[in-house]
Amino acid sequence: MTKEEARILAKNHRDNIDSGLQIIKSKTIVQKIKNNKHYQNARLIGVYYPFGSEVDIKGLTHQYAKFAYPRIKNGKMDFILVTDKTKWQKSHFGIMEPRKGKIVNSEIDLLLISSLARNKDNYRLGYGKGFYDSFIKMYHPKHTIGIVFDNYTLDFIENLWDIPLDEYISN
Repeated sequence: MTKEEARILAKNHRDNIDSGLQIIKSKTIVQKIKNNKHYQNARLIGVYYPFGSEVDIKGLTHQYAKFAYPRIKNGKMDFILVTDKTKWQKSHFGIMEPRKGKIVNSEIDLLLISSLARNKDNYRLGYGKGFYDSFIKMYHPKHTIGIVFDNYTLDFIENLWDIPLDEYISN
């Protein structure tokens, strides 16, 4: 199937997970992330601000690592180091982003990426804008993990410019 067809199925699957069950599944995923050796060894982690029915990873904490969140500006995604002084704004996509701060694109040890689904070859199904693929191609984070409910896997055909992720974490 095409990525467009898969995206419709995957959004429908994720949006139809009961909200109470989403909370439980998100907590399970957060715990699995915390137990992951790449997470435990990372010092700078690229994360996402959950939007809509995405896996909620806001409960992530790390004793030694710092977190960076994506910001889209002029058609490019940068990761901004977040501190307790960070001011947030809603992007034109409706996603919360850090307004300003230090760009740390080339310093990311671990990149956690929200995913609608995956295929058997570890290619991620996202929203179709290509921001993450472009970022990974340009900055080569040390390790990439897709975050997906129910290890949702579909048989979609990836595009030539897509980049497979190193692994996935699910409930």
